Amino acid sequence: MMVAKDSFIEVYRQRTYKLAAIVGAAGMATLLVWSSQIVAVFPQGGIFLDVDALTLVSIALAAALMGVTLPLHWYAWRRSRVVAPASGMGLVGTLFSVGSLSCCAPLLLPGVLSLVGFSGSSLLALNIRLYQLRVPLTALAIAFLLVSLWIGLRNVTRSCRIPA
Repeated sequence: MMVAKDSFIEVYRQRTYKLAAIVGAAGMATLLVWSSQIVAVFPQGGIFLDVDALTLVSIALAAALMGVTLPLHWYAWRRSRVVAPASGMGLVGTLFSVGSLSCCAPLLLPGVLSLVGFSGSSLLALNIRLYQLRVPLTALAIAFLLVSLWIGLRNVTRSCRIPA
């Protein structure tokens, strides 16, 4: 646990990484709110909010984890280019970070499937099913982000040679 604390101190003592974490978390929160259709603005005027506690907590947690994780990977990548290549760097962390966006599946998956030739009615059924599975998908996304955070901390430790 001490190594994780040292890694956080090493990365976030620089203002650039603090700013990247804040901007990344805010950008991810905006993307998640938009893609989950929590806020709907009607052209004739009016706003519809579809908010519950579980959705707000999951969006806040996913956005915060993404905001903290990406600067860790960025720091370890930049540091490993200078010091020495870290094994398993970048690719695994990036895959887990991108995989954590599974909460956007109701937005992304139907778009990809429509390009392949799926009909609108089958896409609607799929979209409804994905909405019904949003709790397990969100749990999976948060699990992927936690694994990505662990990989990022490990890579920062490896790239800086922090004694365990």
